[in-house]
Amino acid sequence: MKANPPWSDPEVLAPVLAGWRERHGGRELFRVSAGDRWVRLHLAGEDRTSLLLTDLPGARLVCSHQGRLPGPVAESLTPQRKHPLPALLNGARLVTCGLLPKDRVVAFQFTDSQGNDLILLHQLFGARGNVTVLDRSGKLLWSLHRPPHAALAVWPPRGTWTGGEGSSAPPDYDTQALTRIIDVCTEQAHTVQRAALNRRQKASTRLLGNLGRDLANADQGDIHRHKAETLAAHLHTLTQGSDQAVLPNLTTGETLTIALDPSRTPAANMEAWFRRARKAEKGLDIIRARHLEATAESERLQAAHDGLVAALASEQPLERLAALQQWRTDHADLMPSIKARPGGRTAVEPARPFRRYLVDGKWEVWVGRNNKENDELTHRAAHNRDLWLHAQGVSGSHVIVRAGGHPERISAQVIAKAASLAALHSKARHSKLVPVIHTEKRYVRKPRKAPVGTAVCLRDQSLFVEPGVMPGVEPA
Repeated sequence: MKANPPWSDPEVLAPVLAGWRERHGGRELFRVSAGDRWVRLHLAGEDRTSLLLTDLPGARLVCSHQGRLPGPVAESLTPQRKHPLPALLNGARLVTCGLLPKDRVVAFQFTDSQGNDLILLHQLFGARGNVTVLDRSGKLLWSLHRPPHAALAVWPPRGTWTGGEGSSAPPDYDTQALTRIIDVCTEQAHTVQRAALNRRQKASTRLLGNLGRDLANADQGDIHRHKAETLAAHLHTLTQGSDQAVLPNLTTGETLTIALDPSRTPAANMEAWFRRARKAEKGLDIIRARHLEATAESERLQAAHDGLVAALASEQPLERLAALQQWRTDHADLMPSIKARPGGRTAVEPARPFRRYLVDGKWEVWVGRNNKENDELTHRAAHNRDLWLHAQGVSGSHVIVRAGGHPERISAQVIAKAASLAALHSKARHSKLVPVIHTEKRYVRKPRKAPVGTAVCLRDQSLFVEPGVMPGVEPA
């Protein structure tokens, strides 16, 4: 049977706390700092001792430390401004401390500057720990998580302050506990950084693959033009309804097979091949430049990945944590943005609703990512004069082109690029050509009691486009 670590073993904790009672009883708290799931009690005195209480996943413990915390640990345990706990305990005097009998709850008794008795209880058991502060009457003054366990809602029994007397605590207890905190902070930092990097690498791989296919198609421009010219030379011999034309090659005289659309006239098929050629030739330089940029970005992300692996190479826990923090500083652009919350607490900024693109550097395009976002986008976020698009006859994302109140200013080219996005984010994304309807949002309605994401058009127009991200369309 695996033994409990020392910081969660009552047989070890009891003498540790008994030693704290003897050495620190009667000392004043000259400062209290607290952050997300940790509390640090700074004791007055030349030895600069502090008591650290953590509720981190995998490091629910108490330990003491003299002097400053190691730099990487201090950076991981960032204090929250305007945290309520310092206001409750600053200037209070530590009376005693101990472990609740037959329970893994650490208790600290204080007397504040007004002579009021306070108790701080730190829960070390359960899937989620807790920290609470009570007054003598049992009134809950503060709690890390609510509601607290029943053991944290009453004044501790007298036996709390007597356990562990006469026993000896492990001499390296504080060192082991601090090392555990370092390991947990390292694991958390690595998990966050690896996840952020993996997301960027997956996106980079997808982009590189898409651009590679676009580049391969763009290189076919000369072939498309040759087929179009061959059709033009033999246009008088063709009839509508055929799905291919077998004609002599204008250059070599050999047989050349050209695919046709049976529903189109020979002239329309010829023009379609000319359009493919013009599109390929026009986009070739742009796609090449973007492919070079995407390749460089992929190489940069691979170098960042190698650096992240190297950060964990050291055998010293503190060096590993410091290396991960330096990696985050060096690759801040790869990490989720951080913004301050009221009270100084920091959190990852939530993702913006909708996919967002910028067309031709001017027109903002929003794309719903699911039925809920489709509903929000179409029926609440969009302006009545915005342009609304959707792949015809299939499930897919609602797409909005922000018109700024002037939909008439949106060119046919911009509409085609937005329509390609609508086709790309639909069930018809693998089709060669997709019909897409577009209209002003004011002509879009949601039927009564219809499911989330449902929309019907009172009037619309349609066009056929190839699914994809056309040149001039960039993520915003």
